[in-house]
Amino acid sequence: MKKIDNIIVEKVIEKLKTIKDLELPINIYDLGLIYKTDVEILSDSVYVNIEMTLINSRCNSTKSFTDEIISNIKSIDEVDDCRIKFVFSPKWEVTMITADGLEQLRNADKNNHS
Repeated sequence: MKKIDNIIVEKVIEKLKTIKDLELPINIYDLGLIYKTDVEILSDSVYVNIEMTLINSRCNSTKSFTDEIISNIKSIDEVDDCRIKFVFSPKWEVTMITADGLEQLRNADKNNHS
């Protein structure tokens, strides 16, 4: 991966961290829903490809959720387009939540009980 790819991937991750899950008070990156992020440069155009999953595979709101993710990623200056692919293997598990995500959950729980 070239240096520019790394810079774009870092920007993508930052954007993903601003998008909250539909059901839990955690961003989709720290929740562990993002399985793969890569940058593809074709004819001077930059494409971001994201493989992700959902906690509930029967979720009916994937269209608006997908649109929100694409819109956020395309707002990065260097990015021309973004493609989302939903994958359901491996199945999402609570162990995929990052340490930051667990902290967000703890803080949300504290706020609900104070």
